[in-house]
Amino acid sequence: MREESWGKRIWRLVYPGLTYLVVCFIVEVIAAVWIAFSTVARYDADALGSEMNEIINSMLEQTLSVVLELQVLAAAITLPLLILYYRRDRKREAEAGRMRRFTAVPSWQYLLAAVLGMTACLAGNNLVAVSGLYQVSDAYTEISELLYGGKLMVELVGLGVIVPLVEELIFRGLMYRRMREYLNISTAAVVCSLIFGFYHGNLVQGIYAFCLSLLMIYVYERFHSMLAPVLFHVAANLLSVIVSETGILDEVYRTAGSFWLATLAACALLIGTVYLIERGVHSEEAAVEAPGAEEQEEKEQIQM
Repeated sequence: MREESWGKRIWRLVYPGLTYLVVCFIVEVIAAVWIAFSTVARYDADALGSEMNEIINSMLEQTLSVVLELQVLAAAITLPLLILYYRRDRKREAEAGRMRRFTAVPSWQYLLAAVLGMTACLAGNNLVAVSGLYQVSDAYTEISELLYGGKLMVELVGLGVIVPLVEELIFRGLMYRRMREYLNISTAAVVCSLIFGFYHGNLVQGIYAFCLSLLMIYVYERFHSMLAPVLFHVAANLLSVIVSETGILDEVYRTAGSFWLATLAACALLIGTVYLIERGVHSEEAAVEAPGAEEQEEKEQIQM
């Protein structure tokens, strides 16, 4: 097979994410146009000039009020395209003779990936809070207000499930796997995580996302399955939504002592979960020709 040019390599890395951004842009433009027409239609022609500021403010408020819904809609539209890209990559690997097979991991062990996601969410958010980064990032505050706007069911389904699926396909399933064709694991993990951090667009989420991305790549490499980072990401996001919207940990964080105790407990549980994964999860490469071996193809289809 002829070696790919650097231009083609870069294009292979960026076009899955670019697809998502383009879909987001198109959805937002359509929504903005619809809001503009529906808002203007409520005013008389004679009043348009004198009340233009009011009209613009009304359109802006309506647009901001549906930011979360638009993001979830764009993610849902993009998801089938990303699955198509993903399957095409697996077919490409098979045709090139680079498809790898690994021994099966018991289903119950995937719970460890979910637990790791939840503990990383708690520990990460608490440590970021202690660092004081929240106070220097106005963008994070604005984004949080838009995403956690009291639409609990949309947040649970959208931020908790659909968006993580899309992001995992883009960053771990496509970008990271493609980087592994050109780079070693460590370099690919760091570069992919840096891009994932920048993708979030502000300092607080960027640092948090970078650290979680490293952990998601870790569970992917331990389980050799896309299901592991997907469960990690879904568990982390769902817990974040539940804590933010219900305030179930407000009592725990009421005093500095209880806050630090909860933070240390989350960090200890995170370390303990990594230890259990290291000791208990064994998914090793297996020879394709070995008859009767308990093998599985890399679980490249996301199991729902």
